[in-house]
Amino acid sequence: MKNRICGLFILLFVLTSCQSKKPDTKKTAIENPNSLSIKLVNGEWFNGNIFERKTAWVREGILSFKNQNTENDTIIDLSGKFIVPPFGEAHNHNLESEYELSKRINSYLENGVFYVKHLSSIKKRIDPLMHHYNKPGGIDVTLAHAPLTGTGGHPVALRKRFLDYGYFERLFETIEEIESHGYFTIDDYQDLENKWSKILSFKPDFIKINLLYSEEYQKRKNDTAFFGKKGLNPELVPEIVKKAHQHDLRVSAHVETAHDFHVAVRAGVDEIAHLPEISNGKQILVEDATLAKEKGTIVVPTISLVTKRKKKANYNQLVENIKTNLKILKEQEVQIAIGSDMYNDNSTGEFQLLYSYNIFSNLELLKMWCENSASTIFPNRKIGHLKEGYEASFLALSSNPLESMKEINKSIILKVKQGEILDN
Repeated sequence: MKNRICGLFILLFVLTSCQSKKPDTKKTAIENPNSLSIKLVNGEWFNGNIFERKTAWVREGILSFKNQNTENDTIIDLSGKFIVPPFGEAHNHNLESEYELSKRINSYLENGVFYVKHLSSIKKRIDPLMHHYNKPGGIDVTLAHAPLTGTGGHPVALRKRFLDYGYFERLFETIEEIESHGYFTIDDYQDLENKWSKILSFKPDFIKINLLYSEEYQKRKNDTAFFGKKGLNPELVPEIVKKAHQHDLRVSAHVETAHDFHVAVRAGVDEIAHLPEISNGKQILVEDATLAKEKGTIVVPTISLVTKRKKKANYNQLVENIKTNLKILKEQEVQIAIGSDMYNDNSTGEFQLLYSYNIFSNLELLKMWCENSASTIFPNRKIGHLKEGYEASFLALSSNPLESMKEINKSIILKVKQGEILDN
């Protein structure tokens, strides 16, 4: 309740038109964070295509556009404000460490990013931090935990580097101990059968698989020169997807090349975790993009990764190829969500980079960040849209994002999550 009351005082200052009754102080925000009823008038609400002037009600954390016919605790005048769903971060790995964790969480919330897809983690490492997540007033997180890869494949080299740096102190002493915690090595069907129950025992929200240079799988699989630069046997992917779907688990595929994209889409993965060819500069096949559209595969481009190559001689060529592949996805109407895979950032930077490429309209970009990202992070929750009966989570902007999209996050003047007004 303290957060709610603080939020209301902020609204009195920011919105300058708020009428409040004294809240019920007998209940705390933790016990019943959604106990207040709010009536929001004169707001312009995003309906997925345009903004419409509506009156909305929030009760017990749920959004309604039907007259509640009840006495409301709070009335908020949203005149001149544009209401959109919260933003999502569909690819990151930065919530597994206590180091500057509060800073990272606050950065998400300050930029209106409420939902984060954490594409790999070590369960032993992130479990003690879970009390920070998945609660009103904070960010919500989905986890894959240990990804599936081949012997010596990604992320084994990365885990070893972290081990050498001392990041896993008191957890693991050797890279062998990290196996089945930081990754699962799956080299054949028997491995998959033998390790599947262990994979499920971590209770992942989805399964992540690593496909890297699958067109050269036979060449790379036993060559130590490619340590960390290879992944699963592409022949195993359809069976992994089948087993995951049998347990109602979606599959997200890390890809590097156009061939990885081809393998993943044909196998029926639910999400592609990177735009193919960010580092290699080749064009994806139109027919693979068409198939992705038909299968409902979501692509999370993470094009921010290319900025790490700014000093490379072929940087401009890589950027142009990224634009070409994004245009192919757009032309084939492939669903795109926004995620950055940038440890020291969130999806805000990724969004602005996509905006700067001038490929997508403001409407398309808004839907990517609000709707598509939410649907791939929490596919079974009523979020990402401002509809009757959906969670009362939204952002109020001072300007119309369909007209002015640049630095949209700086126009946020009000944040509400599951009916709770955030004072972040």
